Amino acid sequence: MIANHQQRKEHEEIAWTNSSNLIIFAFSTVFYARIFCSITGAPSVLIHAHFIAIPLIVYIILTTVPIKDNQQLKLVISFLIGLFIFLIGILISAFINKAGLINAIINFMMLGEPIIFLVAIASIPMSWRSFIKVRTWLIWSFAINFLLAAVQKPLIDSGYLYAQGFNGTDGCGGVFFVSGAGNYVSASVSMVFATYFLTREKNFPLWIRLTAMFAALWQLLFSDSKQLVFAYFIAWLLLIICNSQNIKNTLKLLIGMICVVLIFLWCVQNVEEFVAFTAWVRPELYEADGEAWYAKFYSVRFILDRYQSPLNWLFGLGPGHTVSRLGAWFLQDYWSLLAPLGATINNIGLESREFVNSFWLTYSSSLFSPLFSWAGIWGDLGFVGLGIYLYLGYLVWRYFALDNSLKITVLCIVVLGFIFTQMEEPGYMLFVSLLLGLAYQKQRLEKNIRIRGLYDFSAPGEWSNNAPIGKLKMPRFGHSK
Repeated sequence: MIANHQQRKEHEEIAWTNSSNLIIFAFSTVFYARIFCSITGAPSVLIHAHFIAIPLIVYIILTTVPIKDNQQLKLVISFLIGLFIFLIGILISAFINKAGLINAIINFMMLGEPIIFLVAIASIPMSWRSFIKVRTWLIWSFAINFLLAAVQKPLIDSGYLYAQGFNGTDGCGGVFFVSGAGNYVSASVSMVFATYFLTREKNFPLWIRLTAMFAALWQLLFSDSKQLVFAYFIAWLLLIICNSQNIKNTLKLLIGMICVVLIFLWCVQNVEEFVAFTAWVRPELYEADGEAWYAKFYSVRFILDRYQSPLNWLFGLGPGHTVSRLGAWFLQDYWSLLAPLGATINNIGLESREFVNSFWLTYSSSLFSPLFSWAGIWGDLGFVGLGIYLYLGYLVWRYFALDNSLKITVLCIVVLGFIFTQMEEPGYMLFVSLLLGLAYQKQRLEKNIRIRGLYDFSAPGEWSNNAPIGKLKMPRFGHSK
């Protein structure tokens, strides 16, 4: 019996290890795809191979690794039901608006893939060994992304590295080199990780965590990603509102915000690198009939003009038919490949993109772009599709926004969805999914230790599935509270 039990534990450990390897591989097919194609000259269509790889890998994980924890099972079922309903909503929108089936499939993957990946991570009964392995991969991914971005800027500016249409600021995309908004996405990845690392990985020395945060802030500066400052500021305000019932937390967040704002204002007035943040502090742009509002809601007015029936309010104009990433870029860039598969397109995305390239305010800053995710989701799928997507977002908030640092990350995604199409950028969104999933797994493992009190000291130097990190040859860097 003891031998059978030991054998079963070994089989489970192998299954968990294999699943963790699959998670790392799935993440890498997204996160490193663009830089791989840029370096090797591989066809750019390989950047989107993850649309096939992710569902396949998630299917393997969900069908081969049994879920024994009732809470994990409840989580997975809730998300799978929500994703199924979301798919049905997209298909109904496609049918009503005579959009191609391929439109519906790609639209579902662009919006649902990060959630699918997150569910796969959360469904694994991960061991400490697997957790540390995946976390290490996440840390190295942050480091590689930052170092590449830091090197790319001076190389492009000096002419040693060529990126057509980009200067050093726009071209410093890290692992997202070369892409239109690679600098924003790369800086966003660094900020997300640095926030998580500083607040949740307290087993690492403070100086290491602060170094990661300063590196991310420096990247934000040299990549000229000003909209990130705005996004985190709004997300922080929203977090204060969410904590309003807890006076202690509200005061801590409010005092912290005041300190950060005062430091930022001092830097704007005294540090040359911060002067650019005052570029759009022009009150006339934000008057009732100001150009900022005209530019930002250009696509919204365009979409409303195309509504022909009440069904459009419910189900939109069809997946890929407005200003989502699918309609504004993807279908146009890969039309020769997708047209034979029955893809359909509308001129809303094309004309809105032309407006961005022709209007001085929109091509000067993405902050005023009419091409943003929330407009695209609503325009493509209507209020029904938008409502279902918001429900999926609520599930993410409920199960994975475990503390203020993770909450501000989720809220920042919401804010960025009003700025550009970053909510549909797979590299950024799957990075966030991996980070949220790891935070969930760490909490689950620590909870199991507290409940079961299982500490395996029978074999010094060996890994125990339930042993705290501090007992796994990591006396300094992994102590679990």
